[in-house]
Amino acid sequence: MTSAEEEIPLIPMEEKESKPPKSVEGFSDWRDVWYRLDEGRGKVNLENFQNRIRCTANNHQAIPKAVQVLQAVDRTGKGYVEYGEFKDYYENELQQGSWERGVLARVALDIQDLTPQPEEEVVFRAWENLVNYVKESPSPSDFKWTWILPREYARDCLLYYVSYRSELVHPSRLSEWLMNAQAVDNLPNRAVIDLLEKCQATIRRADTNRDGYIEYDEFLRFVRVKHAKLRGATVLRRGALAVLPRNAKSLENRRYIEEYSCWPPPLFMLLITLSEIITFIIYAVDMKLPTTGSGPCPTYSPLVFNPRRRYQAWRFITYALIHSGWVHLVNNILVQLLLGLLLEMVHSWRIILIYIAGVAAGALANSLYMPSFYLAGASGGVYAVEYAHISNLILNWSSMEYPLVQLLMILVVMGMDLGYAIWDTYTSEATATGHMAHFGGAVAGVLVGVLVLRNLEVERWEKYCRWVSLGLFGALMLCGVLLQILLPMPEYFPENDWSPMAEDREEWEHQQMWGLPKPG
Repeated sequence: MTSAEEEIPLIPMEEKESKPPKSVEGFSDWRDVWYRLDEGRGKVNLENFQNRIRCTANNHQAIPKAVQVLQAVDRTGKGYVEYGEFKDYYENELQQGSWERGVLARVALDIQDLTPQPEEEVVFRAWENLVNYVKESPSPSDFKWTWILPREYARDCLLYYVSYRSELVHPSRLSEWLMNAQAVDNLPNRAVIDLLEKCQATIRRADTNRDGYIEYDEFLRFVRVKHAKLRGATVLRRGALAVLPRNAKSLENRRYIEEYSCWPPPLFMLLITLSEIITFIIYAVDMKLPTTGSGPCPTYSPLVFNPRRRYQAWRFITYALIHSGWVHLVNNILVQLLLGLLLEMVHSWRIILIYIAGVAAGALANSLYMPSFYLAGASGGVYAVEYAHISNLILNWSSMEYPLVQLLMILVVMGMDLGYAIWDTYTSEATATGHMAHFGGAVAGVLVGVLVLRNLEVERWEKYCRWVSLGLFGALMLCGVLLQILLPMPEYFPENDWSPMAEDREEWEHQQMWGLPKPG
């Protein structure tokens, strides 16, 4: 039995086309003719019949004759021929080798399967996946063809695309597939919302006359997007759906993401990024020096973390606004926008707590490990956002899309970063990179992420996990603060500088000019 999560193999379109017999003589029985003419539900519509035939030099005379024969079968003038009528007429009124059988066989040979147009191929593949899912996991609610067709009717003999297009799916099965199948993510989110709403409305009516089943044309109509949306918004929605657990892709959450049309945008990540850019520009002008990819850094700023002014507690947060060179700035804002926007779209205000916790934890960790170093840059917050994705996986592993792939990607990034940190620490005599701030931000991201990120189906072990994360994060932060204040090693931290902050600017300018600290 195939589960909804499995990707059902799809045969290339060109290999699916039903192959007709090589000649008219290949049609030895009325069934050979009927199952090529049938539109899938035991009928042949006379009005649309000629449009389904591939017109050639060999059949242009046979087509009107075949229509004439089918009109004769339709004695009551309904406009269509049914399975039973055709069988009786063919066997009882058409003689072996008659011209009537010949023209029917001729047009049946050239009948075209209902191959999807290129623009609807993605939709048909999704429908194909849905039909295969329904067939592989039968349910009492599934449509029974014996309701409208004789028991001997063999749908397996129909043309490939005709067979799939004529299938009928109960709304409850469609809703089940929409909520669980990976193939659904290839459809526009707006279309999935419309389909889920239709399913819910139909199920609520408790339709008992079998009118509520959904067919391919209706599915196609819902999925087609008549008004093109902004491509960027579509990309963000797909990214947000990838972050959202599979079992959380309910109608309400899909509707929320769809209505979240990037206006208003995910404000926090955009505002913090804008603040960092503005701050960088202000100090680039204020320093009156050429700004390169690696500096200089305005260490005189009241925002930067100054180890001699640790008593100014705001610096443990505001240092994230200062960057040393445009490469430092660009790297941080690209990562925090790429990863932070997706989390904020799904988890909203919780991203603020994760980011600020990462910044503060990064400053405390770096100050304890490198007590005499200045610290600037948003890396603590960036790493917190990056590693909060691990928390998302921990909380929702069983219901995430491709959780192993996501975990492997994160582990690769972790390995590369750890390798660089070790290499930089032991090969550079005086590295300026605050690797411990990165580590502190990453730990905060995991712990605070487990604590605050949305988890719609909370299991018992996850409750314990959250309490452990709260206790561990609180203990680490409290320990870091107390060590800053009460560490029983008087010479470990630099002596506090109580002089006016204006002197920091003078010292910085002297150092930039002569490469040495200002004497005094």
